[in-house]
Amino acid sequence: MLTQDADALLPVYATFPLRAVAGHGSWLVDDAGQEWLDAYGGHAVATCGHSHPDVVRAIAEQAATLLFYSTAVPHANRERLAAELVRRAPEPLARVFFCNSGAEANENQLMLARRKTGRQGVVSLRGGWHGRTAATLACTDGAKYEAGARRAGVPLSRKVPLNDITALDGAIDDTIAAVLIEPVQGFNGARTCTPEFLQAARDLCDARGAKLLFDEVQCGTGRTG
Repeated sequence: MLTQDADALLPVYATFPLRAVAGHGSWLVDDAGQEWLDAYGGHAVATCGHSHPDVVRAIAEQAATLLFYSTAVPHANRERLAAELVRRAPEPLARVFFCNSGAEANENQLMLARRKTGRQGVVSLRGGWHGRTAATLACTDGAKYEAGARRAGVPLSRKVPLNDITALDGAIDDTIAAVLIEPVQGFNGARTCTPEFLQAARDLCDARGAKLLFDEVQCGTGRTG
C-alpha cells in the first residue's frame, strides 16, 4: 500500500490497512470506495463527525477572511472562543491557553506547576498516557515511553496505581510540584478514577502545596458531557 510519496514520511505509528480519501459523519471512505465505520476519529479529534456542514462552513468563512495569525496580534474570534470555554467549564476558569496538541497542553501545565511551586517532581498514574514530548513521556506509563524521557535526560514521574489513595499519599512530599491525572484513562481502556480518589488527590495536593493537574485531552468534558 506504500507509494513513493508515502515512503517520504517518517514512520511513527503502525498504520491501518486503508488509505483515507474522504469522510462523512461517522464514516471514512477509502481509495477503493469502501466505507468504514470510524470509531477512532483521528485520535478523537473529529468529534463532530467528518465534513459536518457547520464545521465546513465556519472554516471556509474564516479562511476567506483571515486564515491564521499568531497570538502576538489580538483577534476577536480567539477572544470570543476563550470566553465561551470559560463560560462552559464545569468550574470557573481564569484564563484559556490555546495550543496545538495534548502533549503541548500537558507540557505547559507541568511548566506552570513547576514555576509556581519552585519544585520539580511529578506524580502520575499507572496506565496513564500524557504525550510524546520528553516531559510528557516521563509521566506516561510504560518502559518504552519512559526510555524516551531517559534519553532526553528528563527525570521520570513517580507512578502510583489507579485509585490507590494510600500509594498516592505516600508519593506526595515536599519535592512534588504536581499530580497529573487523567480522570478517565483513554489509552488504558477507559479506566475511571473514583470520586473518592479524585477528592483525596485534591485534598493531598492542597495540604502539601502541590498542584493538581487534569489531563482531559481524550476524555474532555465537551466529549462526554
